[in-house]
Amino acid sequence: MARELTIEYGGWFIARLATDPDPTDEPRGVSGSTFALAGEPDLDRVIVLNDPSPAVLRSHMPPIGVSVRRATADGVELPALADAKVDLLGSPVFENRNFVLTFAGREPIVPFHLQITGPGLRLEREMVMWAERPDAGVHEIPREQLEKFGGRTFRTDAELVLRETGITDPYASRVERRDLLRADLAAETDPVRRAGIEKRIRELEIAIADPADERVVNLTALEEFCFPLTGKAVSEGEALDGWPVDDDAPWTAEFWMGGWDADLMCAYLKGTLTVPLRAA
Repeated sequence: MARELTIEYGGWFIARLATDPDPTDEPRGVSGSTFALAGEPDLDRVIVLNDPSPAVLRSHMPPIGVSVRRATADGVELPALADAKVDLLGSPVFENRNFVLTFAGREPIVPFHLQITGPGLRLEREMVMWAERPDAGVHEIPREQLEKFGGRTFRTDAELVLRETGITDPYASRVERRDLLRADLAAETDPVRRAGIEKRIRELEIAIADPADERVVNLTALEEFCFPLTGKAVSEGEALDGWPVDDDAPWTAEFWMGGWDADLMCAYLKGTLTVPLRAA
């Protein structure tokens, strides 16, 4: 039986991106369901798993941060890996470009350069989408190749997603958020911040008027990924002593991203990194 290091991780992340029918590179948001508010920087599409800029944090946002929840090697618990930070390096974005590159829910994350760090631990590896041309731009890669590394499925799974996000009722959560923001507005005197709060309230009221609106439904939706990591690998640190990582064999990244909150432009990520181990 193959020896494996299995790392389970999860947490909330931010992705400040425009949504259809806005173009992918729309910097403020015009006609979709996401917007840069007054006083906020432009939308940049970057997927941020840890340490977001304070300038993009909004009121009533869950704690942002993806970390290791559990790690085992050949079934042996590795508590030294718990709470290690899980990051994506290189300013990764969802590459769909309004269905030009892939279908909705099938877009890859580019670049996908996974890093896990903690006391006495550093694991790092990149995705290589097209071995024939590793340095090819995403627009040069054939769609069938892109989709091998994009989302496998895009679906709603209320039980799975809501269990992780802790939201018991998506529609009621929109009403509750609207009411919290109304209270914030009543106490706010700064005109710029007031403008931002008023915009958030208006968007939430669209959701409240229509329970089938994407601002509600996407709180139960998820996109699933599973692909190999075959780029240059890094595995070091005393936390891995006794568990020799195989840096040559592919590692497997399997995860879902879901529970998208358009008001906060954040979502939940849960997944597993499977790393082969060399023979003892």
